[in-house]
Amino acid sequence: MKHTKEILLILESRYTNIDYYQTIVEKIEENVESNPDICIESCKALLEGLSKFIWKQIDMSYDSLVADKMDFHPVVRQAMTKLADHNEDIELDFVNKVNKLIVSIGEVRNKRGDISHGKLAPKEYFSDSQFAHLVMNITDNMLFYILHSFSKISLIKELEYADNTEFNEWLDNENPMSNLSYSMALFDQDQVAYEQELENYLDAKEILSENV
Repeated sequence: MKHTKEILLILESRYTNIDYYQTIVEKIEENVESNPDICIESCKALLEGLSKFIWKQIDMSYDSLVADKMDFHPVVRQAMTKLADHNEDIELDFVNKVNKLIVSIGEVRNKRGDISHGKLAPKEYFSDSQFAHLVMNITDNMLFYILHSFSKISLIKELEYADNTEFNEWLDNENPMSNLSYSMALFDQDQVAYEQELENYLDAKEILSENV
């Protein structure tokens, strides 16, 4: 997974949480020979996870509860469509066609996977290491292309107070100021601090939704 590891390292300077996916890359490489089905399953998990990551960075309306209920193929397709909206150079038709190949990997994973779909031992179906190498190489090159395209877009968006009604109400309740709005005052006087508070709020909300 040389290409994917390299582009993830480059993106770490812009997205602090993206280093998490290096752990899955390591899991893929560790199991390609000894546990091919775990390798294949991890490839699917990596592509799905990074698709959700890209979708979330691009789309401010991203809802983790909705995305987590979606199947593998729609998640990847949605992320690629959002990416294509910001980078016209990406070959969306090509990506979607390759994604159909990745879907077949997901089907193999459902039949043979060791982790997400526990199997009664001995399993009826096993993958060999040659097939796992093929899946790993396809995933590596596919993700490098996707992440390279993602790295070239600018996600700078002008912060708007009115776009964060729920957060503003929460911030005002946490910091009552008689007849004044704390959130509005913070936004007007220190947008950097306001944005940091907003990021902390959204992160905490996402963690809470994942634990429900």
